[in-house]
Amino acid sequence: MKHFEDFNAGDEYNYEATYTVTEAEICEVGERWDPQPFHIDPVAAESSLFGGLVASSVLLHAILFALGNTPEKEATAALSILGFDNIRVRAPARPGHVLRLRDTVLECRVSNSRPELGIVRNRGELINQDGEVVYSCEGTYLVERRS
Repeated sequence: MKHFEDFNAGDEYNYEATYTVTEAEICEVGERWDPQPFHIDPVAAESSLFGGLVASSVLLHAILFALGNTPEKEATAALSILGFDNIRVRAPARPGHVLRLRDTVLECRVSNSRPELGIVRNRGELINQDGEVVYSCEGTYLVERRS
């Protein structure tokens, strides 16, 4: 299990686990959480700005979390997420796209109010099969320190 002391600013992790985006999933999540024509209707999506069906940011954020919690990724002694910043949809994710996760540690510091805990800020990026970043966000986590 990774603790606060195992993280260093600048560390980068490229995971091999992948996630294939499906048309059915794009439409299902779109219908429930973001009912825009380019998320729910393949025919209407053709005449949209995107020229076809694209995944919503809601789905992309969920995929980022799914890939961040695969057996390949060593468990972290994280207690809580403190928040997300700089959430960006950088390129469309379409049916059939294969996404992988890259995590970069941006900052590590001991908590001022709870010195037995550390705060780790990272950037997660979803990268498609062509090496293009389609989604990114920064997360700040409360992580246990070793006793």
